[in-house]
Amino acid sequence: MKRGLDAYKLKLIAVAFMILDHIFSYLNMPFREFLNWEVMPEWIPLLTRFVSPLFLYLMIDGFYHTSSRKNFLKRLSIAAVVVWIGNLCIKLAFHQISGLYSVIEGNNIFLTLALLFAFIWSLENIKEGNDKNTNICIAVVCAFVCVFCEGGIYLLPVAVIAWKFYGRKNLQCVGIGVWSLVLLATTLISYFSIMSRPTPLFTYLCFDNEWAMFAVIFFILLYNGERGKNTPAAKYMFYGIYPIHIWILLIIRLAIAGS
Repeated sequence: MKRGLDAYKLKLIAVAFMILDHIFSYLNMPFREFLNWEVMPEWIPLLTRFVSPLFLYLMIDGFYHTSSRKNFLKRLSIAAVVVWIGNLCIKLAFHQISGLYSVIEGNNIFLTLALLFAFIWSLENIKEGNDKNTNICIAVVCAFVCVFCEGGIYLLPVAVIAWKFYGRKNLQCVGIGVWSLVLLATTLISYFSIMSRPTPLFTYLCFDNEWAMFAVIFFILLYNGERGKNTPAAKYMFYGIYPIHIWILLIIRLAIAGS
């Protein structure tokens, strides 16, 4: 057994921090505004911002090891549809549908991952010289749509870096580190360009927090390249935990807001 952490253990860590992140993002505002509870510190998103990049990194690693890329993409796509239908049903139950945006809006990382999987697959086909024109069109469409999905605008460069430097972990980490610095610089420029700054810098950094994805570098370095536990339950754990906890938190949020 290699030293470090296998993919299964990394996913367990990511799932735990994902749930923490969503508890904060779904409930912190209604707790504060409707119940006057200050229960969650503002720095929580700084601890959890590595989660999506880590799932993306492991997905791209899986892209090169899966026995069927078609089935992999199919699973992600079906999961994305299921999450969307569940979100929509809950919003309908709470009478929260008012226009097209409210129909499509909501957390759905499966949609982002499915688009990025198709995007990476297209890049790989272009690299191998397979039907370049078609795959260029697919890559452009996937990249464009992804920008409007959950975290897509921040994860798209990470996907390119992880794919371009696949097998060269040090270069992947450098690339992600540089991207994080770009995001940090953008955040700082945005903050200091505001004429009146009643918000403390640390609070602003906690709010505009995508730069904190650099923490994924430590988990990438810990990854030993092994798959780890591979039972059906382990394989589909994320596919079940993600929608269930999202729906529970969405119901609680809407119930508090409507109380």
